[in-house]
Amino acid sequence: MMDSRTESERRLMSALLAFAEGRIFVGLLIEETGFLRSSARDSPTAEDTYYREGERNVGQRVFEMAVSSGADPLRCMREHGRWCEEIALRERGLPADEEEEDLSYAERK
Repeated sequence: MMDSRTESERRLMSALLAFAEGRIFVGLLIEETGFLRSSARDSPTAEDTYYREGERNVGQRVFEMAVSSGADPLRCMREHGRWCEEIALRERGLPADEEEEDLSYAERK
């Protein structure tokens, strides 16, 4: 049986993941924390590795919360990647791929 805090966190994550923007945000957090990368990458000092390991712990917590709410965190990361691609296309003045799911979130009116 889950304690009330864990159950509340699961419900919060489920509510967040119900929206495309929420899934993209979860993907962004997992990516930015380096959860799926090595903490020792190009680290000149042990302190850099320790710092990155702390960041990865946050990413692991977000990943685990997403899984516990029944989501696929890797799907969240794919949605985040498509969102980044769409922004890059806009910055270059190119149209986004019409076949892809509409991921235009920032400019809703």
